[in-house]
Amino acid sequence: MVRLFSAILVLALALVSSAARAEGWHGSAAAGADFAFVPEATGFGFVLFEAIGEDKVGEGDVRIYYNTDTIHLEIERIPMGKNFEFSVAVRGEIAFAGLLHQYYQQGLRRSELGFNASYVALLPKIQWHVADHHTLEVLTNVRYWFFGNKNTDPLYTLPANTAVFEPRLGYVYWKIDSPGEEYRASKLFPRIQGVAVGASVGVDVRSEVRAWGFVGDGRNDPRKAIWTLNQWLRSGWQTGDRFRLELQETFNWGWFQDDITRMRVGGMNPYVLVIPGLPWSANISERLAIAQLSGHIRPKKNKPQELGLLVSGGAVNDPRRQGLLDDYGGIGGLALFTDLRWGRWQVYARLGWAFPSNWLLDNPHFSGFVGLGVDAF
Repeated sequence: MVRLFSAILVLALALVSSAARAEGWHGSAAAGADFAFVPEATGFGFVLFEAIGEDKVGEGDVRIYYNTDTIHLEIERIPMGKNFEFSVAVRGEIAFAGLLHQYYQQGLRRSELGFNASYVALLPKIQWHVADHHTLEVLTNVRYWFFGNKNTDPLYTLPANTAVFEPRLGYVYWKIDSPGEEYRASKLFPRIQGVAVGASVGVDVRSEVRAWGFVGDGRNDPRKAIWTLNQWLRSGWQTGDRFRLELQETFNWGWFQDDITRMRVGGMNPYVLVIPGLPWSANISERLAIAQLSGHIRPKKNKPQELGLLVSGGAVNDPRRQGLLDDYGGIGGLALFTDLRWGRWQVYARLGWAFPSNWLLDNPHFSGFVGLGVDAF
């Protein structure tokens, strides 16, 4: 699997760098695989590349992004007066959206309950920089979801195809001192220096709704208006020449939701709330509090390579995925990791163990992650 991702990555690099190697452009690429291997073998991989052209449209940046089943085209941060910026993007994702094609319950895969999910979306955003480090933002996303059978159990009803209006009002405090290059797509796990905090409230208004899944169990019975309150923290600080710490935290509270809108928990890749030892998106929850603390050490003082240990955990609702939305359970895990860097190349590896829990079946649970990134141009 890793060899396949490496080959695709090299091909993507060749195509992108030949097409976009021009003044004002930079590009990067990455690939990775997140897999569980005890008590069962399962997993999923990704390959991505990104090209960004600075000051290309109305003094805004152009971003071209591809990730496995997703294409994203964006014009970012067009100035609109002294303290306002406008961004707009179009995005499409085919078949694997939300990883709904893989269904996990109590830590184990149930392949007969997976189905294909796809969408196209228009993503406008206005940001108001009210003061140094403080930003208010308004999002008015419009999305269309469509779903398809994937040898799904005939008793398992699919969601209704639907248009969705997704307005959000958010606040961000951003005082991160890490260089901008740390947030290129090739850096799967940016090294955070400083602190950032965000909060948002939003509603998804669907044109079509119906109960789906095992109808009547209460798990997926959304309303036309689906509400979400979200808060997050990302922080990191140096504690010596060779040591640093990072603390990340997420709180989410939702009303009238389903597995389309709920947050993905489990795995050790950049696209989930990390819980070592569990498969990618082993848990899907709308009411949760998760924190992650990691310690990083450089074996050689003047070299960028890092090794470390992370612990992540918290609480989620309906951990057994049985429609008991007011039932809560603990979730957590421990991982060893490496973040190795040589020039423009980055190599990542993680090995994780999930803490035993009374809602997890067939303990113990172990998982791994491997990734490769490169700054192409």
